[in-house]
This record gives sequence, structure tokens and C-alpha cells, in this order.
Amino acid sequence: MHKQRGALLLLLILLISQILFLAGCDRRKEPIKIGLSINLSGHGGTAGEYIRDGAMLAVEDINKKGGINGHPLSLLIKDDKNTDEGILQADRELIAEGVPVIIGHTYSEATLMAYPYVTSHNTLLFTSFTGTTQLSGKDDLFFRTCVDNSTYGRALSALLGKRGIKTVSFLLDMSNPSFATDYVEQTRNYYDGHIAPIQFNSQKTTDWKKIIEALLDPRPDAIMLLTEVTMTGVAAQKLRAQGFKGDLIATLWAQTPDLIRYGGKAVEDLTIITFISPRYQNPHYEVISKQVQERFNKPVTARTVRAYEAIQILTEACKQCKECTAQELKKALLEIARFDGVMGPVRFDAFGDVIRPIFEVRIKNGTFFNAGQIL
Repeated sequence: MHKQRGALLLLLILLISQILFLAGCDRRKEPIKIGLSINLSGHGGTAGEYIRDGAMLAVEDINKKGGINGHPLSLLIKDDKNTDEGILQADRELIAEGVPVIIGHTYSEATLMAYPYVTSHNTLLFTSFTGTTQLSGKDDLFFRTCVDNSTYGRALSALLGKRGIKTVSFLLDMSNPSFATDYVEQTRNYYDGHIAPIQFNSQKTTDWKKIIEALLDPRPDAIMLLTEVTMTGVAAQKLRAQGFKGDLIATLWAQTPDLIRYGGKAVEDLTIITFISPRYQNPHYEVISKQVQERFNKPVTARTVRAYEAIQILTEACKQCKECTAQELKKALLEIARFDGVMGPVRFDAFGDVIRPIFEVRIKNGTFFNAGQIL
């Protein structure tokens, strides 16, 4: 009888130990969640699709390699619809899911809308798509891998000076005013020539005849298009049709293969001021390009690579954290001297703003090529 009780007790102890062991394993394998809040269905939603594809691919690659210290990475995607209500709703839902970080948003205006809510809920806001200087130089829970408009202003001024351009018209899409108006003001800080800003809103009815007349009225040597890819292509077509033969310049807002589709021959020789080269001479980039084509049947784009890089960087930071919280992530991001991402080395300053070079990318024979570093 005593032997039977002893055996049963031993069996019970073994069973409890096994349950505790399995429970411990489950805890160790709990996923680390990352939120992605971007525009997928509102105006300009195609850009969001490229971002989503790059982030998804990066998460798949990381999980194939064992995740983050044994934890799988889980990407929670929300459509912010590019509206005030959609932005806050998407971020609320992600924060309710317990994400320590949200990658977002697609536009500067959307990021500014999200910023106070996300950071006040002890969540890191991490973006690769926001250039406004309104978020520069702050000790907060905001990091970005894209340069701000102050850097773009210096780069544009240097390019205009090199080309001897004395007068430049700017076309500002006021659907994203915190980017467009800030870009102009930052350029004024460095450029001594004449600037003629012309505003319109791509989300409203567009009087192209009036816009083109206003852009050409100062007899500019160059026209700077602060517009997303569709409007950049359309504006280029209409300007060339009116006989404008000066320089056309755009931002990385238009840096996708869709620009050539929308602009056709009108965007030939157009310049894009950007921190992203059309191609990178490293094996990892070549693998990603092939994966994007095979997985999504699309060419790799600047937005795809930026999203992939964002996940890469956050993963490396998470690996340094005892617990992947917003504060621990911030500490790790600032302490790591540099990140070797798919687009080359990335460094953050003390405020979470990125330090990286700026390139002059041009279109020649329907193809993007790197014409050299500006800054």
C-alpha cells in the first residue's frame, strides 16, 4: 500500500513538473508584438501596401532565424485610412493589444496626429516616413529612420546652387501640410534664390490650368514638386505639355516605380532628393529584391526597403532588452552605436533623429539611378 502511494506521489510530482515545464516553455515562446499603423485604403493607399509588404517580409525572415531571443515576432497591422479618426482608432487598437512600439504613419500629418496619443500611452512611435521638423530634437518616445526636412532643405539648396538655379517654384500638396510647408521653410534657411510657393490639395478638386499657370508665372529655372507619386506624375506631364524645359525635382514621397507609370516621358531626367539609393551593392539587398518579386509579384521600392529596415533595427534593439518595453527599446536604440541595415549603416542622435547621407537620384531611360551624394 505504501509502495503504491509512493509511486502515485512520484507520478503526481512528475506530472506537475511536466506541466510547470511546459508552461514555462510557453511563456518563453510568447510572441513579441510590433504594431504597424499605415494608410491602406485612404487616399494614396498604394504607398501603404509597399510598406506592409516590406514589414511582413522582414518579420518572416526574422522568425525563420529563430525570432528575438527565442520569441517569435508578431506583426499587428492596422489601416489608419489616412483620416484623423482612422489614425487614432488604429493606434488605440494596437495599444490595447499591448504593443511596445508602433511603426507609423505614412504621412507627416498623420504622424503628428498620432504622436501625442501614442507617446502618452508609454508606447514608442517609430517611423521611416515622416520628415517634419516639428518632431526633431525632442527627448521623447519618437524615433525615425528618415532624415528631417532641415536636412532636405540643406540638400536642395546645395543642388540648386550647383546647378546655378536662381528661381524655383514649389508645388505644395496641402493634404500633407506639415511636410510640404516645412520643406519650403527649411529650404529658405539655406537658399538665397527666389522661391515661389503654389498650394493645392490633392484630396479636393484640382484646377490644373490655374496651378500650371501659377507655377510658370515667375519664369522658374526649376520646379520642386512636394507631391505624392500620382500628383508628381500628373504635374510633370502638364508642365512639359506647356513647354517647361527647366529642372523638375521631387521628393522621396514620389520615389516608387509608379512615378514612371504616371509620368511617362515627362519624368525623364527628373531628380529626386532622397536618402534612399535605387539599388544597394550588398547580398542582403539582392535577396530581398528577389523575395519581394516572388512573394508579392512586385518590384522592390523605397518604401518596401524602409519598412524592412525598420523591422531589422527594432529587432536588433529588442535583442538587447531584458523586456521589450517602450523605455527599454528607447535605451537600446540610443546605446547601440550603429545598425548595419539593408540600406547601410544607421545611427541615431541623442533625440532619436537619424544621421544618414542624402543622394541625387535621377530617371534616365525609364530607370532610377544614383547620380551621387549631395550631403
